[in-house]
Amino acid sequence: MKRNSIVFACFLAVLYVTLSSDIDGAAHHGHGDVTGAKTATIGHCQTSSCHGGNNAMNIVLLQVKDTTTLLPVTSYHAGQTYMVTITGDATAVTSNLPGFGFMVSAVLGNHTLAGSYTIPTALSGSIHTFACGTTTVVEHSVVLPQTTAGTNTYSSWFYWTAPTAYSDSVTFYGLLNAVNGNGASSGDYPNTATPLTIYENDPSAVKPLTTAGNSISLYPNPATTSLTIQAGEQITSLIISNTIGQKVFTGSYNVPQARVDVAGLPAGIYLVSVNGSGLQKFVKQ
Repeated sequence: MKRNSIVFACFLAVLYVTLSSDIDGAAHHGHGDVTGAKTATIGHCQTSSCHGGNNAMNIVLLQVKDTTTLLPVTSYHAGQTYMVTITGDATAVTSNLPGFGFMVSAVLGNHTLAGSYTIPTALSGSIHTFACGTTTVVEHSVVLPQTTAGTNTYSSWFYWTAPTAYSDSVTFYGLLNAVNGNGASSGDYPNTATPLTIYENDPSAVKPLTTAGNSISLYPNPATTSLTIQAGEQITSLIISNTIGQKVFTGSYNVPQARVDVAGLPAGIYLVSVNGSGLQKFVKQ
């Protein structure tokens, strides 16, 4: 029994050293995708086997942004390139956490890689991509410094190019670990970001909705001020609902094309029903 205890203790020691020394990326060290995404190498850095649990004192945010306006987007166009940012805020922690590491994955519904990544030239020495299982992740390759020294705030970014084939939705998973640099997991503040799902809204790629043998289309999609609904039949009734089923617009027509003022709707995803059948999705920006 004593011998078994010693062997087990040695195993735990090796495991501890291994999992607390991912200074150049967890995937690089063979731990797979630890963002919480469902992939062929399911992992989660905040389990008891690594850092002991998410820590809410490190608030982590994932965003996908337009490269021109730098504003967050809720939809994407096939083949277009966007900026992905991951930020952490551990300002509630009283001790100084001078470094951090992160991992982000973009995943399709079948748990495979969505699109492709490009590492900015200026960051090529500090972050990298790494294939693991059915997907690929972006992660740190060295311990990254705070955004501003002494603030416990963190930020990194990279480019993501959307899939060229229709994929409907892509979910981004992310993890950021603020570290004290003592070489162990004690005193670190890891946390995962809320998974971010964005939808493809290129009108040419949206799957058509069939109503009474005819298809409808919505444009522009995303919409900002007005939305046009084009059908191959007379539109006698039109209902727009939010994602929890609340009706935000109802109308009666007798035309194949209707235009709706959506300027007053909050930004988000909405569903359109024509003549009481089917649902088509559009995004209000």
